[in-house]
Amino acid sequence: MDQLKKIVTISICLFLCVNISFAGPTVSTPHFNIHAHDQNLAKEVNIYLESSYREISSFLGDTLTDVVSVYVVDSDEEFRSMVGGGFPDWGIGCAIPSRNVIVLKSPLHFNYHRPLSELVAHELAHIFLGNLAKGASLPRWLDEGFAMHQSKEWEIGQDIRVARAVLTGSLLKLSEIESVNAFREKKAQLAYTESFLAVSYLAYEYGEDVIRELVDHLASGTSIDLAFLKTIGSNYLTFQMEFESYIKSKYNWISFLGDTFLLWVGLAFLIILFYLAKKRHTKKVLKKWELEERGIKGIPKGETLDDYSEDKAQS
Repeated sequence: MDQLKKIVTISICLFLCVNISFAGPTVSTPHFNIHAHDQNLAKEVNIYLESSYREISSFLGDTLTDVVSVYVVDSDEEFRSMVGGGFPDWGIGCAIPSRNVIVLKSPLHFNYHRPLSELVAHELAHIFLGNLAKGASLPRWLDEGFAMHQSKEWEIGQDIRVARAVLTGSLLKLSEIESVNAFREKKAQLAYTESFLAVSYLAYEYGEDVIRELVDHLASGTSIDLAFLKTIGSNYLTFQMEFESYIKSKYNWISFLGDTFLLWVGLAFLIILFYLAKKRHTKKVLKKWELEERGIKGIPKGETLDDYSEDKAQS
Protein backbone atom coordinates (compact mmCIF):
# COMPACT_ATOMS: atom_id res chain seq x y z
CA MET A 1 0.00 0.00 0.00
CA ASP A 2 2.87 2.38 0.89
CA GLN A 3 4.50 1.58 -2.43
CA LEU A 4 1.25 2.37 -4.28
CA LYS A 5 0.96 5.71 -2.45
CA LYS A 6 4.53 6.52 -3.42
CA ILE A 7 3.86 5.80 -7.10
CA VAL A 8 0.68 7.91 -7.08
CA THR A 9 2.48 10.76 -5.33
CA ILE A 10 5.35 10.70 -7.83
CA SER A 11 2.89 10.64 -10.77
CA ILE A 12 0.98 13.63 -9.38
CA CYS A 13 4.22 15.55 -8.82
CA LEU A 14 5.39 14.87 -12.37
CA PHE A 15 2.00 15.90 -13.74
CA LEU A 16 2.07 19.15 -11.73
CA CYS A 17 5.61 19.88 -12.90
CA VAL A 18 4.53 19.63 -16.52
CA ASN A 19 1.48 21.81 -15.83
CA ILE A 20 3.67 24.47 -14.26
CA SER A 21 6.09 24.40 -17.21
CA PHE A 22 3.25 25.48 -19.49
CA ALA A 23 2.32 28.43 -17.23
CA GLY A 24 -1.37 28.47 -18.09
CA PRO A 25 -3.29 27.65 -21.27
CA THR A 26 -2.01 29.01 -24.57
CA VAL A 27 -5.54 29.05 -25.99
CA SER A 28 -8.70 28.94 -23.90
CA THR A 29 -12.30 28.40 -25.13
CA PRO A 30 -15.57 27.35 -23.46
CA HIS A 31 -14.76 23.70 -24.27
CA PHE A 32 -10.96 23.49 -24.22
CA ASN A 33 -7.84 24.74 -22.48
CA ILE A 34 -4.94 24.12 -24.85
CA HIS A 35 -1.41 24.15 -23.47
CA ALA A 36 1.41 24.24 -26.03
CA HIS A 37 4.87 25.74 -26.35
CA ASP A 38 3.98 27.03 -29.82
CA GLN A 39 1.03 29.42 -29.99
CA ASN A 40 0.32 28.90 -33.70
CA LEU A 41 0.19 25.13 -33.14
CA ALA A 42 -2.20 25.66 -30.22
CA LYS A 43 -4.51 27.69 -32.45
CA GLU A 44 -4.40 24.98 -35.13
CA VAL A 45 -5.21 22.28 -32.56
CA ASN A 46 -8.13 24.38 -31.31
CA ILE A 47 -9.61 24.60 -34.82
CA TYR A 48 -9.52 20.81 -35.14
CA LEU A 49 -10.91 20.34 -31.63
CA GLU A 50 -13.91 22.61 -32.24
CA SER A 51 -14.65 20.93 -35.58
CA SER A 52 -14.43 17.46 -34.01
CA TYR A 53 -16.52 18.59 -31.04
CA ARG A 54 -19.40 19.49 -33.37
CA GLU A 55 -19.21 16.22 -35.32
CA ILE A 56 -18.88 13.88 -32.33
CA SER A 57 -21.58 15.62 -30.28
CA SER A 58 -23.98 15.39 -33.23
CA PHE A 59 -23.35 11.62 -33.38
CA LEU A 60 -23.12 10.75 -29.69
CA GLY A 61 -24.64 13.74 -27.94
CA ASP A 62 -22.75 16.28 -25.85
CA THR A 63 -21.32 14.08 -23.10
CA LEU A 64 -18.57 16.47 -21.94
CA THR A 65 -19.00 17.30 -18.28
CA ASP A 66 -16.14 19.77 -17.98
CA VAL A 67 -13.58 21.74 -19.99
CA VAL A 68 -11.04 19.43 -21.64
CA SER A 69 -7.37 20.24 -21.01
CA VAL A 70 -5.16 19.51 -24.01
CA TYR A 71 -1.36 19.38 -23.70
CA VAL A 72 0.89 19.42 -26.76
CA VAL A 73 4.33 18.34 -25.59
CA ASP A 74 7.71 18.62 -27.29
CA SER A 75 9.55 15.65 -25.78
CA ASP A 76 9.14 12.01 -24.81
CA GLU A 77 9.98 12.96 -21.23
CA GLU A 78 7.06 15.40 -21.02
CA PHE A 79 4.76 12.87 -22.64
CA ARG A 80 5.71 10.01 -20.30
CA SER A 81 5.45 12.21 -17.23
CA MET A 82 1.80 12.93 -18.10
CA VAL A 83 0.57 9.56 -19.37
CA GLY A 84 2.65 7.31 -17.11
CA GLY A 85 4.39 4.04 -17.89
CA GLY A 86 3.08 1.18 -19.98
CA PHE A 87 2.33 3.39 -22.96
CA PRO A 88 3.64 1.98 -26.28
CA ASP A 89 6.57 3.65 -28.06
CA TRP A 90 4.52 3.98 -31.24
CA GLY A 91 1.81 6.05 -29.49
CA ILE A 92 1.64 9.77 -30.31
CA GLY A 93 -1.51 10.73 -28.42
CA CYS A 94 -3.31 9.74 -25.25
CA ALA A 95 -6.75 10.55 -23.83
CA ILE A 96 -7.48 10.29 -20.10
CA PRO A 97 -11.31 10.59 -19.79
CA SER A 98 -11.28 10.37 -15.99
CA ARG A 99 -9.28 13.63 -15.88
CA ASN A 100 -10.72 15.18 -19.07
CA VAL A 101 -7.15 15.40 -20.37
CA ILE A 102 -5.63 14.85 -23.81
CA VAL A 103 -1.86 14.67 -24.30
CA LEU A 104 -0.41 14.94 -27.81
CA LYS A 105 3.14 14.74 -29.06
CA SER A 106 3.90 17.86 -31.07
CA PRO A 107 3.94 17.35 -34.86
CA LEU A 108 6.77 19.91 -34.88
CA HIS A 109 9.02 17.39 -33.10
CA PHE A 110 7.55 13.97 -33.94
CA ASN A 111 6.73 12.19 -37.20
CA TYR A 112 3.01 11.45 -37.31
CA HIS A 113 2.45 9.60 -40.62
CA ARG A 114 -1.12 10.92 -40.39
CA PRO A 115 -2.91 14.30 -40.32
CA LEU A 116 -2.99 16.19 -37.01
CA SER A 117 -6.76 16.64 -37.47
CA GLU A 118 -7.24 12.84 -37.34
CA LEU A 119 -5.26 12.47 -34.15
CA VAL A 120 -7.16 15.30 -32.45
CA ALA A 121 -10.55 13.83 -33.44
CA HIS A 122 -9.44 10.35 -32.33
CA GLU A 123 -8.41 11.44 -28.84
CA LEU A 124 -11.44 13.71 -28.36
CA ALA A 125 -13.72 10.79 -29.28
CA HIS A 126 -12.16 8.82 -26.41
CA ILE A 127 -13.04 11.67 -24.02
CA PHE A 128 -16.66 11.78 -25.26
CA LEU A 129 -17.11 8.01 -24.98
CA GLY A 130 -15.37 7.87 -21.60
CA ASN A 131 -17.69 10.54 -20.23
CA LEU A 132 -20.71 8.65 -21.56
CA ALA A 133 -19.46 5.45 -19.91
CA LYS A 134 -19.21 7.24 -16.52
CA GLY A 135 -16.12 5.31 -15.51
CA ALA A 136 -17.41 1.90 -16.63
CA SER A 137 -14.93 -0.38 -18.35
CA LEU A 138 -15.48 -0.60 -22.11
CA PRO A 139 -14.12 -3.25 -24.48
CA ARG A 140 -10.92 -1.82 -25.96
CA TRP A 141 -12.05 -2.53 -29.53
CA LEU A 142 -15.24 -0.51 -28.91
CA ASP A 143 -13.29 2.42 -27.50
CA GLU A 144 -10.64 2.44 -30.24
CA GLY A 145 -13.08 1.56 -33.01
CA PHE A 146 -15.39 4.43 -32.09
CA ALA A 147 -12.43 6.85 -32.02
CA MET A 148 -11.32 5.68 -35.47
CA HIS A 149 -14.88 5.82 -36.77
CA GLN A 150 -15.20 9.45 -35.67
CA SER A 151 -11.80 10.48 -37.03
CA LYS A 152 -12.45 8.65 -40.32
CA GLU A 153 -9.16 6.77 -40.15
CA TRP A 154 -9.45 4.43 -43.09
CA GLU A 155 -6.42 4.37 -45.36
CA ILE A 156 -5.35 2.58 -48.52
CA GLY A 157 -3.81 -0.70 -47.48
CA GLN A 158 -5.90 -1.40 -44.40
CA ASP A 159 -8.19 -3.73 -46.30
CA ILE A 160 -5.11 -5.53 -47.62
CA ARG A 161 -3.86 -5.88 -44.02
CA VAL A 162 -7.13 -7.50 -42.94
CA ALA A 163 -7.31 -9.74 -46.02
CA ARG A 164 -3.76 -10.95 -45.38
CA ALA A 165 -4.67 -11.69 -41.75
CA VAL A 166 -7.71 -13.69 -42.85
CA LEU A 167 -5.78 -15.62 -45.50
CA THR A 168 -2.89 -16.42 -43.12
CA GLY A 169 -5.10 -17.25 -40.15
CA SER A 170 -3.68 -14.39 -38.05
CA LEU A 171 -6.92 -12.47 -37.55
CA LEU A 172 -7.25 -11.23 -33.97
CA LYS A 173 -10.23 -12.04 -31.80
CA LEU A 174 -11.92 -8.92 -30.43
CA SER A 175 -11.12 -10.03 -26.88
CA GLU A 176 -7.39 -10.12 -27.73
CA ILE A 177 -7.43 -6.39 -28.55
CA GLU A 178 -7.56 -5.63 -24.81
CA SER A 179 -3.76 -6.06 -24.82
CA VAL A 180 -3.13 -3.71 -27.76
CA ASN A 181 -0.70 -1.51 -25.79
CA ALA A 182 1.63 -4.48 -25.48
CA PHE A 183 1.54 -5.24 -29.23
CA ARG A 184 4.27 -4.38 -31.68
CA GLU A 185 3.31 -1.63 -34.10
CA LYS A 186 2.24 -3.86 -37.03
CA LYS A 187 0.06 -6.07 -34.84
CA ALA A 188 -1.37 -2.95 -33.20
CA GLN A 189 -2.28 -1.58 -36.64
CA LEU A 190 -4.24 -4.76 -37.35
CA ALA A 191 -5.96 -4.47 -33.94
CA TYR A 192 -6.99 -0.87 -34.63
CA THR A 193 -8.22 -1.77 -38.12
CA GLU A 194 -10.32 -4.64 -36.79
CA SER A 195 -11.70 -2.32 -34.08
CA PHE A 196 -12.77 0.18 -36.73
CA LEU A 197 -14.44 -2.57 -38.76
CA ALA A 198 -16.23 -3.97 -35.68
CA VAL A 199 -17.74 -0.59 -34.75
CA SER A 200 -18.61 0.13 -38.40
CA TYR A 201 -20.29 -3.28 -38.66
CA LEU A 202 -22.20 -2.68 -35.42
CA ALA A 203 -23.45 0.72 -36.61
CA TYR A 204 -24.32 -0.53 -40.11
CA GLU A 205 -26.14 -3.70 -39.04
CA TYR A 206 -27.98 -2.33 -35.99
CA GLY A 207 -28.07 1.44 -36.52
CA GLU A 208 -25.80 4.23 -35.29
CA ASP A 209 -27.83 4.70 -32.08
CA VAL A 210 -26.77 1.22 -30.99
CA ILE A 211 -23.35 2.48 -29.86
CA ARG A 212 -24.80 4.99 -27.41
CA GLU A 213 -27.39 2.48 -26.21
CA LEU A 214 -24.73 -0.16 -25.62
CA VAL A 215 -22.48 2.23 -23.68
CA ASP A 216 -25.47 3.49 -21.66
CA HIS A 217 -26.17 -0.09 -20.53
CA LEU A 218 -22.53 -0.60 -19.56
CA ALA A 219 -22.48 2.74 -17.72
CA SER A 220 -25.44 1.61 -15.62
CA GLY A 221 -23.49 -1.41 -14.39
CA THR A 222 -24.99 -3.98 -16.77
CA SER A 223 -22.69 -6.88 -17.62
CA ILE A 224 -21.32 -6.90 -21.14
CA ASP A 225 -23.27 -10.05 -22.06
CA LEU A 226 -26.57 -8.56 -20.90
CA ALA A 227 -25.74 -5.18 -22.45
CA PHE A 228 -25.29 -6.79 -25.87
CA LEU A 229 -28.40 -8.92 -25.36
CA LYS A 230 -30.50 -5.85 -24.54
CA THR A 231 -29.02 -3.82 -27.40
CA ILE A 232 -28.82 -6.21 -30.37
CA GLY A 233 -30.59 -9.34 -29.14
CA SER A 234 -27.41 -11.44 -28.98
CA ASN A 235 -24.87 -11.94 -26.22
CA TYR A 236 -21.27 -10.75 -26.48
CA LEU A 237 -19.78 -14.08 -27.59
CA THR A 238 -22.40 -14.48 -30.33
CA PHE A 239 -21.64 -10.98 -31.62
CA GLN A 240 -17.92 -11.75 -31.74
CA MET A 241 -18.55 -14.93 -33.73
CA GLU A 242 -20.95 -13.02 -36.01
CA PHE A 243 -18.36 -10.32 -36.67
CA GLU A 244 -15.57 -12.83 -37.28
CA SER A 245 -17.75 -14.67 -39.80
CA TYR A 246 -18.51 -11.36 -41.55
CA ILE A 247 -14.82 -10.44 -41.78
CA LYS A 248 -13.83 -13.83 -43.16
CA SER A 249 -16.56 -13.74 -45.80
CA LYS A 250 -15.76 -10.16 -46.84
CA TYR A 251 -11.98 -10.51 -46.96
CA ASN A 252 -11.51 -13.84 -48.72
CA TRP A 253 -9.61 -14.46 -51.99
CA ILE A 254 -12.61 -13.80 -54.22
CA SER A 255 -13.60 -10.51 -52.60
CA PHE A 256 -9.94 -9.51 -52.27
CA LEU A 257 -9.32 -9.98 -55.99
CA GLY A 258 -12.73 -8.56 -56.88
CA ASP A 259 -12.11 -5.27 -55.11
CA THR A 260 -12.18 -2.65 -57.90
CA PHE A 261 -9.47 -0.49 -56.40
CA LEU A 262 -7.19 -3.43 -55.67
CA LEU A 263 -7.80 -4.72 -59.18
CA TRP A 264 -6.57 -1.47 -60.70
CA VAL A 265 -3.59 -1.41 -58.35
CA GLY A 266 -2.75 -4.97 -59.41
CA LEU A 267 -3.06 -4.09 -63.09
CA ALA A 268 -0.84 -1.04 -62.64
CA PHE A 269 1.74 -3.23 -60.90
CA LEU A 270 1.67 -5.74 -63.76
CA ILE A 271 2.05 -2.95 -66.34
CA ILE A 272 5.11 -1.65 -64.49
CA LEU A 273 6.62 -5.15 -64.38
CA PHE A 274 5.91 -5.62 -68.08
CA TYR A 275 7.52 -2.25 -68.87
CA LEU A 276 10.66 -3.08 -66.88
CA ALA A 277 10.94 -6.53 -68.49
CA LYS A 278 10.46 -5.02 -71.95
CA LYS A 279 13.07 -2.34 -71.25
CA ARG A 280 15.56 -4.94 -70.10
CA HIS A 281 14.93 -7.09 -73.17
CA THR A 282 15.37 -4.08 -75.50
CA LYS A 283 18.63 -3.18 -73.76
CA LYS A 284 19.95 -6.71 -74.32
CA VAL A 285 18.98 -6.66 -78.02
CA LEU A 286 20.68 -3.29 -78.54
CA LYS A 287 23.82 -4.50 -76.79
CA LYS A 288 23.85 -7.64 -78.92
CA TRP A 289 23.60 -5.58 -82.10
CA GLU A 290 26.41 -3.34 -80.86
CA LEU A 291 28.69 -6.34 -80.28
CA GLU A 292 27.86 -7.80 -83.68
CA GLU A 293 28.86 -4.51 -85.29
CA ARG A 294 32.24 -4.85 -83.58
CA GLY A 295 32.69 -8.30 -85.11
CA ILE A 296 31.69 -10.37 -82.11
CA LYS A 297 29.26 -12.90 -83.61
CA GLY A 298 28.68 -15.25 -80.71
CA ILE A 299 28.93 -15.29 -76.96
CA PRO A 300 30.94 -18.16 -75.48
CA LYS A 301 29.04 -20.58 -73.30
CA GLY A 302 28.93 -19.52 -69.65
CA GLU A 303 29.26 -15.82 -70.45
CA THR A 304 26.63 -13.13 -70.93
CA LEU A 305 26.32 -9.90 -72.85
CA ASP A 306 27.23 -8.03 -69.67
CA ASP A 307 30.64 -9.70 -69.72
CA TYR A 308 31.40 -7.87 -72.94
CA SER A 309 32.11 -4.36 -71.91
CA GLU A 310 33.58 -1.97 -74.44
CA ASP A 311 37.06 -2.51 -72.95
CA LYS A 312 36.82 -6.28 -73.38
CA ALA A 313 35.48 -5.93 -76.91
CA GLN A 314 38.48 -3.83 -77.90
CA SER A 315 41.07 -6.10 -76.26
